[in-house]
Amino acid sequence: MMPSWPEYLHTARTREFDRVFGRCPPSLFTKGLELGAGDGYQSRLLARHVRALVCTDFAAEPPGRTACAGVEYRQCDAEEVESCFGEGEFDLVYSSNLLEHLPDPARALRGIHRILSDEGTAVHVVPNAFWKASQLAGFYPYLALRATRALLRRGARARRAKGGSSASDRVEVPAAPNNPKMPRHRERALWPTPHGAYRSHLEEFHAFSRRRWLGEFAAAGFAVARVLPGPVASGYGFGLDRLRRGLEWAGFASEYAYVTVKRGRTSPYLAFF
Repeated sequence: MMPSWPEYLHTARTREFDRVFGRCPPSLFTKGLELGAGDGYQSRLLARHVRALVCTDFAAEPPGRTACAGVEYRQCDAEEVESCFGEGEFDLVYSSNLLEHLPDPARALRGIHRILSDEGTAVHVVPNAFWKASQLAGFYPYLALRATRALLRRGARARRAKGGSSASDRVEVPAAPNNPKMPRHRERALWPTPHGAYRSHLEEFHAFSRRRWLGEFAAAGFAVARVLPGPVASGYGFGLDRLRRGLEWAGFASEYAYVTVKRGRTSPYLAFF
């Protein structure tokens, strides 16, 4: 049985988080900032390693967010982060699957450089070209799965009308992006739209490349200290755990975590990797 979309997403995010912080002791960071916290699931994981954590999102109240005790929530556009916080205020800045949704990620990175302490760490998890290929390859199987689910729900409604019941009505599908800054694409039922803030799939393949992000971080004054491969994930909620484990064993990853520090500096985080 396939997990629901929130269960699938949270499992993937937990595995992603463990790749980045699994070796870190509790309360390693004094003050941290999470950009694009969304429903707050990773905020609860991050709070174990940060004594004072500030979590932000573009929306004042992101859908489905569950508050975590001891965490401060603030509304903030990641591209405006420099005007929201003080210089050198944080020794950790973290984002997961955020930068690719920003029309001007260079502006956000310059702001992060300013608010990061000299011995701080900025970690950004970004999908890569393999994830992009998986998005395109998995689109038609996803359409077939949605059609099958629709037929099951229709049958379930008919059975309920006769006094029966079915769990198929509870099956969920991935939530639509909730980002007003994303470009508007004409919806095509038989072709996926670009995932991030890009005009075409070809442009997105380049935008998700490691070379592109290494250049972006360098231009903002960062040195990339580590590039950590993340787990394999389809983005559609497919189970396929055996296939996923095989791809990871073969060296594939759907995202990279870029661990960055200010150029010429280091951070306590690097002692654990």
